[in-house]
Amino acid sequence: MSSTLVSPPILIFGATGAIGKNTARKLKNNKMNLILASSQESEDLINLSNEIKAPYIAFDFLSNKNENILSQKIKSISENLGGLIISIGRQFPKKFIHNTDEKILLEQLYIHIIALHKIIKICLPMLEKAKNLDPKITYISTEYLLGNPPIKIGPYLAAKSAANTYMKVLSNEVIKKNIRTFILCPGMIRSKLTSDFPEIYLSEIEEKMPRKRLTNVDEISNTILSIYKGYLNASYGIEIQVSVADR
Repeated sequence: MSSTLVSPPILIFGATGAIGKNTARKLKNNKMNLILASSQESEDLINLSNEIKAPYIAFDFLSNKNENILSQKIKSISENLGGLIISIGRQFPKKFIHNTDEKILLEQLYIHIIALHKIIKICLPMLEKAKNLDPKITYISTEYLLGNPPIKIGPYLAAKSAANTYMKVLSNEVIKKNIRTFILCPGMIRSKLTSDFPEIYLSEIEEKMPRKRLTNVDEISNTILSIYKGYLNASYGIEIQVSVADR
């Protein structure tokens, strides 16, 4: 889908996920230009694009290793970017990490490190073109890296841990280019990644929470909105916890 945007848009990778979709709606309601990105040209992506009147691109990093195609798709819509939100992931078998097939580990590492690196390489020059407009990069991580990690999601957490380090290093590099990087660490939400958890398991987690519920996507997307409004400019480069879990 192609379009010409007046002001530099914010590109959302993972736009059809729970966080990406809710954030897209919230940012659009606040008059921000967007480009939606997802791994597939799905009905969800098309419907969201039509709903909020934002162009979209589809690119699967696992099936297409040629990042030049992704670059061309973005540039067909806009040559520069006012922001970047990265909320990507893929489901995996919930097993003990020592029983996990190495193919699963490699897939998670590819998604959260290699694909992340490709996104940054492609988008950074486009963000630099908008450096006078205070461009921002937001990476969606997880609060499980801030405390004692749970079992059976080891491949995901190992890859996310590497990505957190990547983003911290990146933050120190790009602040010199007037680009701020934010690492958001949300609590567990109901999403595609947790859809294969038994309901009884999620209910047990909720019962242990101080407010007897999981974190909701509004709490996360409101924080992202605050980032792109400039309210959290002094919090770049560090993990920002957004969670209703115990501290």
